[in-house]
Amino acid sequence: MNKIALVFIAILGLTTFITGKMTPVTTAMADTNAINPNGSSELSLLMRQMHSHAAEARAAVAEKRNVAYPAAFLAINTAQPTDDETKNEHFEGFSKAYLQMLDNYIASTDENRIKNYNAVVYSCLSCHSSHCPGPVPKIKKLLLPEVFTD
Repeated sequence: MNKIALVFIAILGLTTFITGKMTPVTTAMADTNAINPNGSSELSLLMRQMHSHAAEARAAVAEKRNVAYPAAFLAINTAQPTDDETKNEHFEGFSKAYLQMLDNYIASTDENRIKNYNAVVYSCLSCHSSHCPGPVPKIKKLLLPEVFTD
């Protein structure tokens, strides 16, 4: 029985080597799981921080206060992505818009806080709709209903 398993593993390994579908394990892939199948690059870790910040800011809106964002968010354009194709010619435009929306949110008043908070979330959605759609459902859950009063 052990010989059969050993032969199977050898054939599988040889097939993987011949087809070129070997993927070396890297630090970025070390924490892969069902939720994070591509591993953790600098950019993916930063974006998880951004999501946590948005969740905290969402709760703060109900308390009529703003939550400052970490200076680390300014590294969005220099953080290494999981996939080199992530940062194409449009990425910097999306990231600049995101940072501008964060600044607008921080400067919010009671009258425009929800609108400015949602603008931050929409900036995330617009980028992820174009680059990496996996987190879109999770990001959509951050949106707040806007209440219009006359």
